[in-house]
Amino acid sequence: MVGKTLGSYHIDARVSTGGMGAVYLATHTDTGRIAAVKVLRPALAADRTFLQRFRREVHALQKIDHPNVVRIYDVGSEDGLQYYAMEYLERSLDDLVRKGPMETRDALRTVAQAAHGLEAVHKAGIFHRDVKPSNILLDPNGRAKVSDFGIAKVGDATRMTQTGTIVGTPTYMAPEQVESADVNARADIYSLGVVLYEAVVGKPPFDGNTALDILRKHRFSLPDPPKSFNPRLPGSLSHLIMGMLAKSPSKRPASMAMVAAALEHIHQNLSADTTTPVTDRRELTSTELHGHYERSAARVAFWAKRIALVLILALIAYIGTRVVAHLRRGPDDYLRDATALKNTDDDQALATYKALLRRYPDSTEAEQARRMVETIRQRQLERATEAAAALSIGTQDTTARVRSDIAAKHLARADSLARQGEIDHARRVYLHVRDHFADTPWAVRADERLRALEAGTPLPPEATPGPGQARPDEANTPEKPSPEPSTDSAH
Repeated sequence: MVGKTLGSYHIDARVSTGGMGAVYLATHTDTGRIAAVKVLRPALAADRTFLQRFRREVHALQKIDHPNVVRIYDVGSEDGLQYYAMEYLERSLDDLVRKGPMETRDALRTVAQAAHGLEAVHKAGIFHRDVKPSNILLDPNGRAKVSDFGIAKVGDATRMTQTGTIVGTPTYMAPEQVESADVNARADIYSLGVVLYEAVVGKPPFDGNTALDILRKHRFSLPDPPKSFNPRLPGSLSHLIMGMLAKSPSKRPASMAMVAAALEHIHQNLSADTTTPVTDRRELTSTELHGHYERSAARVAFWAKRIALVLILALIAYIGTRVVAHLRRGPDDYLRDATALKNTDDDQALATYKALLRRYPDSTEAEQARRMVETIRQRQLERATEAAAALSIGTQDTTARVRSDIAAKHLARADSLARQGEIDHARRVYLHVRDHFADTPWAVRADERLRALEAGTPLPPEATPGPGQARPDEANTPEKPSPEPSTDSAH
C-alpha cells in the first residue's frame, strides 16, 4: 500500500496494524492535509453484514464535531478496499502511562477531556466499547481526543452487531462485555475508569497470564483502591475511580458528563503543591480490609459472649430469688393464698392446700387445710354426681324414644306387607319387632298381629302410628286420644 493512492490520499507510510486493519500515514493530493487512513482487512470488507454496520458507524461519526473527538474526513472504497481517513495525531496516552504514574493534575485533565469526547459520542448514539490509552490521542498542545471507533456500536443498530464474539481489549473491558454484546455507555465508563486507574497508579487494576484470567478478575475480583498505591491521591479521586469500576453498571456514574464534571472539580481543588502529601487517610488494600473484617468479627464475637454471660447470670439470679422466696414461705402464706382461691378456682385452691399439708403436715394451719380439702372434694363430688345424673336421664329418655320410633317403623312396614299378601315376610318382621323391641309398646301390637295371622283374622283397617306419634298404650286413654299410625312415616 505504501506509495499508492487510495481515493484522494497518497499513502506515505504504515503507522500500525490492528485486528480491524492497518493505519497508514497519508497526504491529501489536493490540499496537502496530513491524515491517518485506516484500511479494513479484506476478510472484514468481504463480510456484507459487517460492512453495512461499519459504514453506518463511520457516517454517524463524521457528523460529530467536538474538540475531544478525532475528526473523520472521508470514507470510501476502492478496488475492494474499504477505508476512512481521519485526523492524524502522533502521540497517545499510552505513550505516557508506559513511563509510570502520571502527575495527578495531568491525568485528571487528560481523562476529563476524554470523558467530554466520549460524552459527545454517546449523545450521537454510539458506544465506543474499546476505550484504552492507545485510543486516546494527544494533539501538539496536549489536548486529548478519542479515536479508533473500529468496534464501536451504534445504539439503534444492535441487530447489525456481530454476536458470539468478544470485542474489546481484555485489560480494559467491562464485566458485562464478556457476557453480552448488548452494552451501553456505562461500559465505556468502566473502561475509562481502568484508564484513569492506570494513569494515576502506573498499572491497570487487573493483570494475568491469559486474557481469560484477566476477564475473570474483571467479573469477580475487587481492585485495590488507587490510594493504597499512591497515598498522595485525593480520597475523592480514589472514590470516583472505585465507583467507575463497580461490577454492576447501575452502580457506576450515570453518564460521561458526570465523570467529566467530577474530574474537573477534583482538579480545581487539588493542592497547589502536588509534591506535598495530602493528609487524607490512606485507603486499605484488599489484604488489610480482610484483616479489618476479621478483627471486627472478633470484636462482635467478644461482646456477644459477654452479653450471653450477663443474660445467663440474670436468669440464675431470677431462679435463685424464686427459690429463696419458696423456702421462706410459711404455712400461713399457703393458707392465705388457698383461702383466696377457694371461691374462684377449686382445683388451684386444692393444690395449694395439699402443698401446705406436704410441707407443714404438723402445723396448726394443716388441720384447717385438711378440713378444707375434704370440703372441696365433697363439693366437687356433688357437682359431678348431679351432672352425671342429668346426663343419664337425658340419655335414657333419648334412647327409649329412638327405639320406639324404629319399632313403629318396622311395624308399619309389616302391616303394609300383610295387606299386600306377603304373609311370610310380614310374619318375620312382626317376630323381629316382638323379640328385639320388647321394651317398647309396639312389641305388644306386633304380638297381636302375629296371633291374628295365625287365626286367619284380617288386620284392622286402621294404620299403625309412625315414629314420634302416640304410643299404643296412650291410644286407649280417653284423656289423650291417639292418632292412627301412618304407613308412610319416616325414621
